Amino acid sequence: MKDSKAVATDTVGAYRSAFGDPLHHVRTEKTRIQIGAYGAIAAFVIINYFVLGMNALQTLVTLGCCLAVATAAIEYAFARFFRLRKQGIYPSMLAMELGARHDLGQACEQSVRLVAELLGVEKVILAWSAHHDDQLTTIATHGIPPEDVPLATPLPWCQQAVKQAIEERKVVVTSASEDRAWLSASDGHGRVVYVPLLSLDRFVGLLILVGGRKASDLSDKRLLAIIGLAVGLTLDNLHHSTDLREVATHDELTQLFNRRHFFEQLEKELKAARRSGSSLGLLILDVDSLKLINDTYGHNVGDVVLANLGKVLANCLRAEDIPARIGGDEFAVLMPNTDKRRASALATRLEKALQTSPIYEGDGIELILTVSCGVAGYPWSGEDVGEILQWADANMYAAKALRKGQARATTMPTQKRHPR
Repeated sequence: MKDSKAVATDTVGAYRSAFGDPLHHVRTEKTRIQIGAYGAIAAFVIINYFVLGMNALQTLVTLGCCLAVATAAIEYAFARFFRLRKQGIYPSMLAMELGARHDLGQACEQSVRLVAELLGVEKVILAWSAHHDDQLTTIATHGIPPEDVPLATPLPWCQQAVKQAIEERKVVVTSASEDRAWLSASDGHGRVVYVPLLSLDRFVGLLILVGGRKASDLSDKRLLAIIGLAVGLTLDNLHHSTDLREVATHDELTQLFNRRHFFEQLEKELKAARRSGSSLGLLILDVDSLKLINDTYGHNVGDVVLANLGKVLANCLRAEDIPARIGGDEFAVLMPNTDKRRASALATRLEKALQTSPIYEGDGIELILTVSCGVAGYPWSGEDVGEILQWADANMYAAKALRKGQARATTMPTQKRHPR
């Protein structure tokens, strides 16, 4: 796997392959102007040497002064022009790269890598604003050991530079911090720059940049402000898109996938299993006593039971499994590359997990939940979605009927009342 610096360099390299070095033609034009200006000055001085009859010393002094003035003027003009070019190109490169990402975490990681590559800084911290509690949380770093600034750690608003960058919506430049070694450059000098990330006029996060003497772009506050706007707007849009995708594909109560997404994935995984000749497991489970729980203890307790069941279900699964709530009290799990034996083992493991721990504790009550599970899959239950679902439902209802034939204490949620 490539390291982060290599990935960032590849991204910049891909941009340059497609569009060319964004500053190359400027450098080329600068060289041409220098050659033309120096040649014209030399010719002018030589002509004056012969026409005005200047001596050698006067000629050399005049030539030196003209070259010095011309060099200073050209350097100043092109330094300004380089800055203007960077202000237009760097934000567009960042927006293009981050906008192509669909995962917010990956986009944040890529943003710190690209900022470090483009600006030549050694360390970058990206902190995101949690609007509900007014806290900045570190979500991505570059060039900093995890033990110095671990992810998901709060970045206090009370620091003066941080507070100023947030409240005034402007770039704040400070010297390297002596009491925080990770906020200093390798040469022992440098600057720490706080760049607010803005989505239009709304503050969404903060970039902290640490660079040594070679990081000359850290002195261009306008460039940094534009980068902050480009990164902030792009990440904020991606954040809202991620939220919308979560709402569209997840059940709000259990945080599992919803019915529509599950059946879309079932069709997709079944086609993939057919092509590869692999197996596909399906588990359908139904809560045995949800109506009784709702009638006895109220729907609030029933909602907590369902939410906790979703957590238990997620904890029993592999990363590649797809759990979903497909009805009020009905859940399903899609298990790629899983045969009948392993699918049945998951059902057994889930039932044992529910039997060993209360699904609800509160108000002096403990509830032990039971579920009825039906296992089916490809190819042992059928070749298409309808056949597989039919077998899973049949096995689930058979398990429920068997459970109903047992003692009432087994079919009803076990409860223990504790004295208040």
